[in-house]
Amino acid sequence: VKVLLEEVKTFERILVEGKKPPSEEVDVVVGSEVVGLIVHESCGHPSEADRIWGREAAQAGKSFIKKGMIGERIGSKYSTVIDDPTIPGSSGFYLYDDEGVPARPRYLYKEGVINEHLHNRWTAYLWGVESNAAARSAGYYGEPIIRMANTYFKPGDYTFEELIEDIRYGVFIKSYMEWNIDDERWSQRYGGLEAYLIENGELKGFIRNPVLEITTKAFYSKVDGADKNLEFYPGTCGKGEPMQGVPVWFGGPNVRLRK
Repeated sequence: VKVLLEEVKTFERILVEGKKPPSEEVDVVVGSEVVGLIVHESCGHPSEADRIWGREAAQAGKSFIKKGMIGERIGSKYSTVIDDPTIPGSSGFYLYDDEGVPARPRYLYKEGVINEHLHNRWTAYLWGVESNAAARSAGYYGEPIIRMANTYFKPGDYTFEELIEDIRYGVFIKSYMEWNIDDERWSQRYGGLEAYLIENGELKGFIRNPVLEITTKAFYSKVDGADKNLEFYPGTCGKGEPMQGVPVWFGGPNVRLRK
């Protein structure tokens, strides 16, 4: 309750004191809550091999990733996204998937390169690789299908203060109010909720209703640093027909985008 009351006070101040966001080109720091949503939607979902194959097109959308794109650059060297079912105590925790395959961390984007997809035994056969244990079922009533577990942006070495100290003029979008993304997981926009102006390396008051509208490649390509404050957020991810909801974590550090 205390946290909720503090948030309400902050949101009230944003409405009263918040300034219009800059319209010119600026540096943007994206908070871990927003980063977690972005990696879930623009890396995790398009990395599902059944979606890449086309099976999910009528149910949950398509993927900009096509068969044969392993090794293609999608971002800067600072952009690594991991999906890891083996984090103890996490919402997406398991040691074996629902097809009996041992779980391990999956490096979906590695240093800016499309590195691997999420596979079950069927898609692994189609690709000529081993399954990486991504088959999950929501219950006895549903088939095991390819799902995420705990998807996050790999943290960097900065503190938050170091991340913003050389930003002359920019915006810090700490949390989101709304978002949407296209069926192929390429074009997307995120409306900020709690957001701040950055001037000469310091937070200088509230920004009201900033919107980050960007493509998947542009987001990961503009990353030039991340702090070490890794945070996770729980969620339920929906997929399949009939719909299956499974528990997941998504998260990351605060991430800096240049220009």
